[in-house]
Amino acid sequence: MSNIRDLGHKISSLQNMQKVTRAMNMISSIKLRKLFGFQASLELFSSRTSAIQSDIAGALAGLSHPVVSGYDELKKIHIIMFTADKGLCGTHNSSVQKAVEKFIQEQQSAGIEVEITSIGRKGTNFCRRKGWEPYKVSEIGERVFTKKELFSLAEDLFGRFIDGTVQKIYAVGNIFYSALQQETSIQQLLPFLPAADNAAADMQFEPDGESLAASAGLLFMKYRLHALLLNSLLSEYSARMTAMDNATNNSEDLINKYVTMQNHARQATITNELIEIVSGKEALKG
Repeated sequence: MSNIRDLGHKISSLQNMQKVTRAMNMISSIKLRKLFGFQASLELFSSRTSAIQSDIAGALAGLSHPVVSGYDELKKIHIIMFTADKGLCGTHNSSVQKAVEKFIQEQQSAGIEVEITSIGRKGTNFCRRKGWEPYKVSEIGERVFTKKELFSLAEDLFGRFIDGTVQKIYAVGNIFYSALQQETSIQQLLPFLPAADNAAADMQFEPDGESLAASAGLLFMKYRLHALLLNSLLSEYSARMTAMDNATNNSEDLINKYVTMQNHARQATITNELIEIVSGKEALKG
């Protein structure tokens, strides 16, 4: 009987867990649908900003400005890491954390100092477990890390790049391609990557190339970070929806298994009781 009761408790626990996973799946689905309408526009926007950045890099190829020419000596870089505030979203957080850890090890082995900004509590906790004290931290929730907060961060980091405190700025996060495909990306934001075609290098600018480089560098930082933030949110909701759907299906399989075991145990108990009754009756006849 105790075995039947234990199985009953397990079934009840799994059924309660199913209610949670179904609720989380539904919430993630709603949030994903809310942002999914922007996905095509986001992809187009990202590709166009990259093309414009390449055009500007080509046009300003001969200019001595940190945004386009970079620094002669690389001593310190800055990494902006995008993760989620919560777990239960598959490999969304762990893939970013692994990419950041590997990238930092590569930089440090080359004698380069690394500075980190963490957007998302999971990334912040990971940094502190590793003994890395982030430069800035924030939750990634839309109510906390607003567009205004993101642009303020971009301006701060751009200033650190221009004054030479850091010589390169990277961003690491997940890029959303579909509900079943998200990939971790390491992107160099500053300085601009060299253009493949420098045919426009002799162009004249008004008021001057330095002003264009400075304004273009800051705008590129702002809008690329905004695109990465939206991609990270899309990836998080998609990964959590898939993870919770898998958890619900797995728990259903376990419930069916335990129900079958419970039925067999109950049938075995009934059979034993019948055998005892029959044996007792036969004993009385003797």
